Amino acid sequence: MSAPLLVMSLLLLSAATPSDEPRELEAALQAVAEGDFESSLSLAEAGLRNSRDDASSAKLHLVRGEVYAALRKYAQMEAAFAQALESDPDVRLDPERVQPTVVTLFESLRGRLRGELAVEVEACPGTQLRLDGQVLGQAPWRGQVPIGTHTLEVGPGLTTLQVTVRPHRTEQVRVVLSPTALDGTHSRELTFSAQVRAALGLAPSSGVGMEAGARLAGTYVYGELNATAGRRFGASARLGAQGPELVGPVTLFLSVDGYALGGPALLGAGLSAGASLPLTPRFALFAELSGRWLPSSDSYERTHLLGVSGLRFTPSP
Repeated sequence: MSAPLLVMSLLLLSAATPSDEPRELEAALQAVAEGDFESSLSLAEAGLRNSRDDASSAKLHLVRGEVYAALRKYAQMEAAFAQALESDPDVRLDPERVQPTVVTLFESLRGRLRGELAVEVEACPGTQLRLDGQVLGQAPWRGQVPIGTHTLEVGPGLTTLQVTVRPHRTEQVRVVLSPTALDGTHSRELTFSAQVRAALGLAPSSGVGMEAGARLAGTYVYGELNATAGRRFGASARLGAQGPELVGPVTLFLSVDGYALGGPALLGAGLSAGASLPLTPRFALFAELSGRWLPSSDSYERTHLLGVSGLRFTPSP
């Protein structure tokens, strides 16, 4: 290729490749540094008219906010900063260039702004959702969350994705799971847990007993087998229903219980109601009230009310 043709090709390539940011942005920042606020505002507004992407628009709005802060026009400053966050909810001021008080005001505004997130998981309703590691609820879910980019976990263990929430807008997320992931949900419908429990006799007062056992749970039903050591040795079987995360992360449950005690042998039944709170993905703390009915004997009352608390471990949550 001849030299003139090579030069012309380079010129055409340069003209066809737009710069990452409007040229007015650098000029507006320079004008701010020189204290020429009027020129900086004019350049920023011209850049906004020419801007073709949200990231550049957000930076230009930040310049406007900086100028209004310098002029002590705080209402206009906040409006400009809000427009910057609407364009790019992850945009940030440069703390090495901007006064700390202005950075603090900007971050305070970010913390106050909310957007709406709506999540639907196709063919798998009731799937647990977490946002940035915190329990969000079960799909389908809709609610207000802080603006910015968040990590949405669909699962447990199904998929993870990044979602960006903008102020005063609704971010719709529709998750379509692969056949492999859907097959995995069926294998996770039942979870096995081991637990230890301490039971305190309330009425009549009968001291403390210890229980240990196993639990097999689905989403809304569960069964338990526990061994008891206290005034008497025995065993219990329980069949119950639960409402996952009915109050924030708290799960409420209710069960019908059967009991067998030794020395002499006694059979009985009862009802239990309580709540559990996850401490980590594998450990949960629970507490309950348990009413028990047993045939009367010379050494044992017919009815008992117990307070129970314990710790549950799930190997594969």
